[in-house]
This record gives sequence, C-alpha cells and structure tokens, in this order.
Amino acid sequence: MKKNVQRSNSPVTIKDIASVLSVSNATVSRALADSPLISDRTKNRVRTVAAELGYVPDNIARMMRGEASNLVGFILPDVQNHFYSAMAKMLAENVSTIGLQLVLAISEGDPERELRHVRELRRARAQGIIVTPVADMLPETADLLSGMRTVQLVRSHPLVTADLVTAQDARAISVSTQYLLELGHRKIAYLGGGAEILDSGTNRLAGYRRAMSQVEGGVCMELLTAPYPENGYSAARQILEHATPPSGLVIGSSQLAVGVLRAIREMSIRVPQDLSVISYDDPDWLQLCGPGISTIALPIADMAHQAVNLIDARYQAKTDRLEFAVDSLGPATKHFSFPVSLVERGSCMPPLID
Repeated sequence: MKKNVQRSNSPVTIKDIASVLSVSNATVSRALADSPLISDRTKNRVRTVAAELGYVPDNIARMMRGEASNLVGFILPDVQNHFYSAMAKMLAENVSTIGLQLVLAISEGDPERELRHVRELRRARAQGIIVTPVADMLPETADLLSGMRTVQLVRSHPLVTADLVTAQDARAISVSTQYLLELGHRKIAYLGGGAEILDSGTNRLAGYRRAMSQVEGGVCMELLTAPYPENGYSAARQILEHATPPSGLVIGSSQLAVGVLRAIREMSIRVPQDLSVISYDDPDWLQLCGPGISTIALPIADMAHQAVNLIDARYQAKTDRLEFAVDSLGPATKHFSFPVSLVERGSCMPPLID
C-alpha cells in the first residue's frame, strides 16, 4: 500500500521510496535500473513516487560501485554548424525519455581535444558515446572507444570499430546535381569538404561525379576545402571569378554556404538568373536569402533516434517505423543510412541563353 508522499529537505534515498511503497530497497533499486525482474506496473509506481519525492540518482555512488552513470556523451566538431546543434537538441530529448542525460563535448577537429573528451567520459562511466570522429584520431582515442558503447555519427574512422549512422550522403549530392542537370545546366561546380580519410566528404564528391557522368556534355568543376564559412567565401570567389564560370553550383555543407552567399552578394551575382545554387542541410536562414535557397534536407530526427537506440536498446520502440538502409561497415559493425529530401525554392532555374 502506498503511504502519503511528503517531501523532505534532506536528499531523497531509495530507502525513502521503498518506505512509501512498502516494498524492499532492492525492488526500488531494480525498478529504477529498469531491471527485467521487475514488472512494468511496479516500475511505474516506483518512478511516480520517485518523481513526487524529488529523487535524484546518486551517480557518484553508482560509479563507486562500478556501475555506469546516466550520462551519454556527444562529441561533435562544430556547435555553430546547424546540423550538429539540431542533432544535439534531438539527442538530448531522446535520451531524456529513458532517464539519461546528454553531455556535449566539442572537438573542433582537434585530435588532442577529442582524446581529452573521451578520457573524461570514460572516467565518468558514461553509458556510451556518440561521436563524429576527427580525421587525425589518435590511436589511444580509438582504444578507449573500443571499451565503451560507441556510435559513429555522420562519418566513420578506420581505427574505430562501431556502428555508423548517416544520411545518404552520396545520394544527397547526386540528387542536387541531377536537379540542376534536369533544368538544363551543363557546367556545374561542386564545392564540398576537403580530401580526407573519412567517408562523408568522399561520398558526397562521388555523388556529384556520378550524376555528372550520366549526362552528355557535362563539365565538372570541383573545389574541396574544410567546411568553414571563410573557406566557402574564398572558394566561391575562385569559382565565380573563373574565365568561364559555371551556371550552377552545388554546395556540400551549410557552413560553406554561408561564405558562398557572402561572395555572391559582394560580386553582385543574381541568383538564380546568373547562377543557380543548391545547398546541403536546411537551417532556417536558407529560406530568408534572396529568393530562398534550394537545398537537401537531412533526416536529423531519424538519425538521432537510431543513434540513441544503438546506445540503449530501451529506445527500440521509438525507431520501429523508421526507413533506412543497413549495410555492413565491418565484420561486426553496421552502417545505418537514412534517406534525404530535395527542398525546392527560388534559387534554381534553367540557364539563360546568351
């Protein structure tokens, strides 16, 4: 029988919850840990009383007992990138539904910083780590990740043995390029991430090349650089100041798009009359630029759901209806890739004929 619930100024313990419900401390502990030995009805009763009393799990005590904490780490390269900030929001919402807490760590592409983040998350006995690996990952980082539940996001690293969750990157850029080709463009430039041992940039470049190879008279112009606005600006100037500039431009990063649009404005290039532009990812500001920038929308919510599911199987029910492709990434790992969608706005039109 449940006794009256009264809050106390002292920290609430498992013993307090057990006393209210007239059950054993072990039952409460197992219920809060989502043990299969405890019925769903009892788990719900325990969680309700715990919430009413204001119970806060003692992570330090759990760590001293050798148990995992309720933390999930997300190591991302750039928090100013719309994709990663939106992904962090979705991951935080998802892990909270199963009683976990997301911890953000920003690597900025620095392997030493990435190593420090992994060390601290390991020391904190995090339930798992979701990581977008840096290109020059240190062997020690990979060794530490091998001893933790790890999910790679956006791109994989050859030193890491862990499942990978991505958008269908090659198809994304192929769809972008094909869209411009169908409008009649033949000289189409691609501006994307730099050459790297990681697969996200190479997959997007492959999608561009594949689409261009399937049309007669297609003229390629590729420029690869690190995905930062200042690089997008200088690369766009280089492309658009060419003696015979392209009539269409495919951008492989929203961060690069920031610099591209600045260059276009400074050069007084009309979009889409002088240049048709299509971007990647769909931050809100793309709708506000000129006629609105066409782009490829990414399945951020679906990718976040799947990443959390791989960290903790309790989230399985949330992802049953998602559509994705599953391929082998290695002997014991899988690649989950999610479909993208084309968003048509006013930045693309058939090329003007002189």
